[in-house]
Formats: sequence, C-alpha cells, structure tokens
Amino acid sequence: MEEKEKIEESEMIKKIVEELKKIWAGNIRKKSFTFSLSETTFPKVLSPSLLERVLNRFLKEFDWKKFKRREYLETELGLFISAFLEKNISSQENKDIEVRLKVKEIPIVFKFLGYQNPKKLHLIIDGNCGLYAGKEMVGGKIIIKGNCGDSVGQKMRGGMIIIKGNCGDCAGWIMQGGKIIIKGNCGNFIGWNMRNGKIIIKGRCGHHIGEKMRGGELSIKGEVVAFDESAFSSDNKGTIIWKNIEIWRNGDWTKKGREMRKRGEIPVS
Repeated sequence: MEEKEKIEESEMIKKIVEELKKIWAGNIRKKSFTFSLSETTFPKVLSPSLLERVLNRFLKEFDWKKFKRREYLETELGLFISAFLEKNISSQENKDIEVRLKVKEIPIVFKFLGYQNPKKLHLIIDGNCGLYAGKEMVGGKIIIKGNCGDSVGQKMRGGMIIIKGNCGDCAGWIMQGGKIIIKGNCGNFIGWNMRNGKIIIKGRCGHHIGEKMRGGELSIKGEVVAFDESAFSSDNKGTIIWKNIEIWRNGDWTKKGREMRKRGEIPVS
C-alpha cells in the first residue's frame, strides 16, 4: 500500500473511532441503553480488516478510569460492541468475516459479547469473556481463547461457540440450536431447559446437569457431580452421552444406560 493510502486509511479509522466515542457518550445518558441501541446509526466500515482495527483502537483509547466509576456498564459496552459488529456485518457481501477482539489488556471482563451474532461473523475473543457470551446467537462462530462466565449460548439458535478454557454455570440455557464446545470444565445447570442443538464438554461438570432438558444432545467426556433427575424424564426427547457412552435417547434409557443406572454408576440428584 502506498504511503498516501496508508495515511488516508489511518485518518478514516481515527474518524470512525471518534464517531463511536460520541455515540457511546450519547447512549449512556439514556434510561434504556439496549432500546436506544436499536435506534443508533453506527458508522459503516468499508472492510473486515478495518472493522477489526476500528474496534481494537476504540477499546485501546477508551476512558477506562471514567468507565469504572459507573455501574453496570460492563454489560452495556458488550452490547454496544455487538450491535456495532452486527450492523456492519449485515451490510457486507463477503461470505465469512473474521474479527479478532484483543481483550487481554482490558481492565474489565465483557458481558454479552457476540449477542445475536450474525451468520457471517467469525468472532475471535482473545482473552476471557463474561456473562451471556453468544446470547441469542443466530449463526457464525465465536471462539473464546480463555475462560467464560455463566449462561454462554443462552437461547442461541445457530452457529458455533468454542471455549478453549473453562466456563461457568448454565451453558446452553434454553438453547434452540447450534453447537457449543467447551474444552475445559463447567459449573452447574449445564443444558438447563435446552430444546435443540449440541453441547460438548471435554472436562468435568457440577450439579443439576441437564435439568429440564427437552431435546438436543448433551455430551460430557469428564466426571459429573450429579445429573438432575429431570434430565431422565420421558419429556426429554434428546440424547445424553457420558464418557462416550450414550445413556439416554428419545425419552428413555439406552440399554447401557439402564445397566449403569442399576449399578449406581450414574450420579443423579
């Protein structure tokens, strides 16, 4: 790229970042931040590479000292970033767009990153993530290169979430579709009320696993403190796989699952 083009691109990024700062400052004064976001006109970014550079510069230049003196803005800033991404991605013609957020040096843990993640967006979060990552996700992919808080993939309908570390409670809460892969350990209430989709956990899980599960597939490679009794209700038309053994399918125990249950090998509370 010629020097003149580099200067023009740098100026464009600077201008868009300043616009984002003004939009943020205007939105945080409103009573209903989420509602006001739906009415916000975000600046359009011309290319995926510019989109990534704009967001990371915005985070780098953010006034974190002022931010930390206010309550609950961790949630709102995550929604703000997700809304900016969604509105830009929807205007792109590319098939798949990859955006990497560098959050390791950020002094807070973002909530709601990847909220309503669109089909074309592959969001890579380079660091830890807070509550509700990928909530109501539509498609695409979210890769979290760290740990994740509670309720990842809540009400997600499609796409894939990959967590390379551990996650908190309620992963896949009321999940409607898509796939969640957790490479570390999980907390409690995993797959709570899930209806469809697939959850794969390579580590161990806590209590109340599969509570009120109605469909989908829950596969756990490691130890489980206790499955919830409701996971093995005839209302659960889904599949439960534990330690690579299918123990439940379509409202009933499998042959191996029934044998393991009789021997007291499946922890249920």
